[in-house]
Amino acid sequence: MPSVADATPLMAVIPRRSLNQRLLGVAVGFLFAVLIFISFSSRNRFDSSLQGSRDFYLKREFQKLQENSEHNGQKQNEDEDVHIKMLDKVDLGQRKTFYPKRTNMGECPPLFGKVTVFVAVVESSYKTHYHVAQESLNCYMKSVNYTFLLVDLDHDDRVNKNCKHDQLFFKKHCAASVYLPDTDWMLVLDADAGVVNPNHCIEEWIDDRVDLVFYERSFNWEIASGNYLVKNTPFARDFLRKWADWQYIQPSNWNGADNGVLQIHILQTVLPEAKAEIKACDAIWHRGKDYDTYMNYVTCVKIMLGANRLFPKKLRIYRRAHGWVRDGYLTNDGWSENDFMLHGWKAQEIGASGWVSPYTKMFNITECGSGYSGWNWRSEKRLAVEEVRRQLANFEREAGKSFPAAARDLPHLVEPDIGECYPNCDDRT
Repeated sequence: MPSVADATPLMAVIPRRSLNQRLLGVAVGFLFAVLIFISFSSRNRFDSSLQGSRDFYLKREFQKLQENSEHNGQKQNEDEDVHIKMLDKVDLGQRKTFYPKRTNMGECPPLFGKVTVFVAVVESSYKTHYHVAQESLNCYMKSVNYTFLLVDLDHDDRVNKNCKHDQLFFKKHCAASVYLPDTDWMLVLDADAGVVNPNHCIEEWIDDRVDLVFYERSFNWEIASGNYLVKNTPFARDFLRKWADWQYIQPSNWNGADNGVLQIHILQTVLPEAKAEIKACDAIWHRGKDYDTYMNYVTCVKIMLGANRLFPKKLRIYRRAHGWVRDGYLTNDGWSENDFMLHGWKAQEIGASGWVSPYTKMFNITECGSGYSGWNWRSEKRLAVEEVRRQLANFEREAGKSFPAAARDLPHLVEPDIGECYPNCDDRT
């Protein structure tokens, strides 16, 4: 057994060894901390350098964009935007069948079958209005192979047998459905739509992916009800008939008549599952008490339809000024080679009430049918396409500025979205 005397040196050695170990640990820890600090400092300097170069690059690119956007005092053209160019590579699916533009009053090949031009009138107004528009249409018809129908809604036996409507505009759509089975495609026109440039075929605007073709009015984005293309199909005939029968269920307030009905009729037709959205627009429609509040309903439908203008096997909506007809006053009845028809010609004679029409004199129908014979234009009314674009762009800006304040309410902010249908709002989707 070791003695107490033997144990004393051993106890003295143990603390000295522990102290050395602690000192060694502190030294190692300090060295490790120094290495970490050096590493962090180097990385931070690298990050700062990288951030500095990135900021410099971004600043340089921003300055380039500013210089480009300020060039000629305008923003970058969409064609120069890489994000817009990316869309050119997107597969848009089936395109509409190509139809060649008419050249030098040449023939209009019947690629889509028989085409009928349908104009509905009432005797009382037809005797005092629309003579210029209708004579231009008659002259045009001499140069094409289309069928022309001028239907008197008051006295046409076929219409009165099938259409008991007593409001003119609704009866017109019913009448179109009655005569639609006699053709393949029908162009339905208001009586005040006239031909300004006969060097076009109706087929240029036919889209064989759909059964109905509409367009937007330029001044208020409303889908126009007076002029449309319709194919002879059960779907299209049913659409027209239901549209006409809205006469009996339309709201009694300031509702826009058949034009107001068309907005929600289209919304219900192409988005039948959008129950909450349809209900919201319908509520806004019923609150209309004048033009301004009615336009809030038009805004609602436009928002709900979104950017899509093509609904295959149903209908298509052309952008403003891209259809076969546009309002003539937008360019003071000036026209370019892109134009076909102008809307709003109610006068009986050229020059009536100071109207400076695109023509120097009335039509002599016996001169029509051979090239441009019979078309007597005012030279100052013939404009370059770019000039028409400029005038339309100016009008577009002003129309946006003057759009009624009451029509700017966003439907999802003023009407329930989920409040009335939760938790079943998506059941129809």
